[in-house]
Amino acid sequence: MQPEFVTPESLLLDTAERLGRVRAGRVAVRVRLSRLSPQFRDPAYGRVAERMFDGLVAQYRCQVFALSDGDIVATGKDMPFGDVDAVLYKLRTLFDGDPLVHQDPYGPGDRFCTWYDLEVDYDAFLAMAADTVSRSQPRHVPPPPITPADAERIVGLLTPEAVRPFITAQAAVRVEPRREARLAFQEIFVSVAELAPRIAPGRDIGRDLWLFQYLCGVLDSRLLAGIGGLTLFGRELPVNLNLNVSTVLSPEFTAFLERFPRAEATVEFQTIDAFADLGAFRRACDRLHEAGHRAMIDGLSPLGLWMLADADLPVDGYKLMWTADIANARADTDRDPAPAVRALGPQRIVLGHCATVAAIDWGVRQGISTFQGHFVDATLIGRIAAPAEDA
Repeated sequence: MQPEFVTPESLLLDTAERLGRVRAGRVAVRVRLSRLSPQFRDPAYGRVAERMFDGLVAQYRCQVFALSDGDIVATGKDMPFGDVDAVLYKLRTLFDGDPLVHQDPYGPGDRFCTWYDLEVDYDAFLAMAADTVSRSQPRHVPPPPITPADAERIVGLLTPEAVRPFITAQAAVRVEPRREARLAFQEIFVSVAELAPRIAPGRDIGRDLWLFQYLCGVLDSRLLAGIGGLTLFGRELPVNLNLNVSTVLSPEFTAFLERFPRAEATVEFQTIDAFADLGAFRRACDRLHEAGHRAMIDGLSPLGLWMLADADLPVDGYKLMWTADIANARADTDRDPAPAVRALGPQRIVLGHCATVAAIDWGVRQGISTFQGHFVDATLIGRIAAPAEDA
């Protein structure tokens, strides 16, 4: 049974199935971080481990899958053993304090890394990918939603000091006609996925939509208060903020703009928030435009982009989230966003979740120039010396 939503495991299985037709020269490796001792299974270690594959991604277009159990699977074509082994050596060094990494390295008893030569081990690789999907399916009762009393308790925990470590930023780039990339903006947001287990262990803070919206409003204010600066490369880079409509209409947002009078801000709204109160949404957009800032609709699927193509919303841009299905979508169906991109204007589209070069290639063919995602982080950001001048 295929999963109903995209997960790292489902993407891995989809890739494994497609690679069955082109096995020559392809290898894969699974790094079993899930088998490490508890002190080494902190998500921070996982993020560092994943970034160690950036060089393989850049040089060989290696695909990297960070699985929900913490394991990492990497696969690529014509990757020299020495280059891959150099990454694995760094990983063994990172986790040198765990006995697991010293158990028969490269031998039959190696429980830390599993290699696959797809020309001879393809069936085992495909079975492994299918098993990850099976194991990732929920096998337990989902955690209960938060209650109003929980929400009030959580609000008491959400001080600016408590939230500040979870404020993160992701840059986006503009790809110019000669395929040169320049920084377009940095998106600043609170990592709710990392914050939630700390403030509501054993609870699902997103199951009750209205309580979640309430908490997001509180997080918005803590985010605005917790941003210490917007300077990058010696100047204020345009900034995108994920905020609620009510936040943009609040005194906290006014205070934020007063702290950064030269800021070029774009607020990314969720569709559900925009349509919950269209009047308030239009007022929020008007306020942004009057102050010289911009509004955007975030998190759109191809169908969502189609639905908004004729909505005449007072926004300056739309963020379409890339999935592998887009490249293979049949033309003129609601899974093919290309006609909607043309109708809205490709210059108004940001393509997010760009995990592979295929996303960039597709976007450029549609006339899209602004991109964001892990592939951008791994291959383009480090080469850029200055932000775009014409945001």
